[in-house]
Amino acid sequence: MYTHFFGLVEAPFSISPNPKYLYMSERHGEALAHLVYGLQDGGGFVLLTGEVGTGKTTVSRCLLQQLPEGTEIAYILNPSLTERDLLAAICDEYHLSYAPDAGLKVLFDLIRDHLLANLANGKRSVVLIDEAQHLMPDVLEQLRLLTNLETDEKKLLQVVLIGQPELQQMLRQPLLRQLAQRITARYHLLPLTRSDVDAYVRFRLQIAGCVQPIFSAKAVTVLHRLSGGIPRLINLICDRAMLAAYARGEHRVSGRDISQASFEVTGQRDDGSWLGGLAVTAAGALLVAAGWFGWQHFGVLPVRPVVKVEVPVTVDETPEQQEQLSEAIGQAYDPSLALQNLYRVWGFEPEPEEASCSEAERAGLRCLSGNASLDEMAKMQHPAQITLKGEKGSRYYATLVNLSAEQAYLLIGEQSWNVERDWLNQHWDGEYTLLWRLPKGSAVIGNGAGQPQAQWLENAVSKALKQAPRKVSRFDAELKRKVEQFQKRAGLSADGIAGANTLLRLNIIAGEPMPTLEEAS
Repeated sequence: MYTHFFGLVEAPFSISPNPKYLYMSERHGEALAHLVYGLQDGGGFVLLTGEVGTGKTTVSRCLLQQLPEGTEIAYILNPSLTERDLLAAICDEYHLSYAPDAGLKVLFDLIRDHLLANLANGKRSVVLIDEAQHLMPDVLEQLRLLTNLETDEKKLLQVVLIGQPELQQMLRQPLLRQLAQRITARYHLLPLTRSDVDAYVRFRLQIAGCVQPIFSAKAVTVLHRLSGGIPRLINLICDRAMLAAYARGEHRVSGRDISQASFEVTGQRDDGSWLGGLAVTAAGALLVAAGWFGWQHFGVLPVRPVVKVEVPVTVDETPEQQEQLSEAIGQAYDPSLALQNLYRVWGFEPEPEEASCSEAERAGLRCLSGNASLDEMAKMQHPAQITLKGEKGSRYYATLVNLSAEQAYLLIGEQSWNVERDWLNQHWDGEYTLLWRLPKGSAVIGNGAGQPQAQWLENAVSKALKQAPRKVSRFDAELKRKVEQFQKRAGLSADGIAGANTLLRLNIIAGEPMPTLEEAS
């Protein structure tokens, strides 16, 4: 209706898939790269999740185009299947004949023989399941059994699971932990950023024949806010907004047009308050500003109430404690829950799929992983996600919040625990991941540092050495000497460069506002 009015050859914001309108944002490119890498790695499962309309199917179609020659793909679009239905669907996709009354074993053996034949012929076999959040646990377990088929060198079958965020929740169930441990690559596709939305809109208009700007800068800002960066919603809102501008006889789409269109499409108007992605809570923001980050002032706020275990866990747990601990461990096999709790300690409330090291920079933070003793963790003074050893060699994850000479305060799953330090020493394998804030926005502070970074470092290291700070304009020889002196005292490699470990220690000494492992009062 409005295409001729705007000088377009066709409607640019149809929700029907059209290859020529495929816009690969940086995030879509990252998702595709993760999937391709996961399949090259030869592992059993590759996982892609994202909200409705974020472009998961677009990425999966690009993946199919990038699979090497000699790859046989079974594309399952309707995963609401029983175990037998799933095996039968895979047989259908691989063009394998079977009797109508064939049972699970017959179908399984048929697929196994076909996979072995593919391997002998130099072919790869892949099963890709879209909308995988609809799979039942027993069907997922059947998929895992299929990936058990392997030679000494490689798996016979690789599985790509694509679904909504609920799929990640499903895979956190204890009965599916074996499958979750076989995921070699996973990516959660986040919505488009504001700049991506701008580029997305301009790209589609250009493909449709646009020769002039149509959406104002304000319109794009409002569009990003109200669509949440979801491509499908962007299309619906833009189409309705262009129709509104056409009805007024205007060749420019305004922020008001977007707001009205959003209300018609989603029922949501623009109030300027929508925040996407990793958002700091109001309480967290106030505490950061005030420098109050003691555990006693700002605790973890899980989605569901934390079960407080009042009796400290000793080295020899009582039967009641063992039962409670087993319940907590059942919630703690997924490391992202412990990392999500760690973000909460810092004052952020991320979605589970956003609680990752790759998202830390969006919160102005950095991740640091490694191995350490409890004494070394006490010196670093940062809360951390830690890996604990369970029975029979199993591993689970907790968040270390406080650490004193005798006790530690942990979050395990959705429960909080006071444990004896000896107990933690016995169960911790030394692995940790912590969040920390980088001072002055520099990855390291060394010879090429600017004046603000050098002055911050001079002030911090002088305070640590109990010396009077100088006024510096650059990273000079005296500052390097001071850094080396501090590094030697802290038991660090004395290279004179303030890297991650050095800056992490200096942050604490400099009094930067952050959560610490200091004992709660």
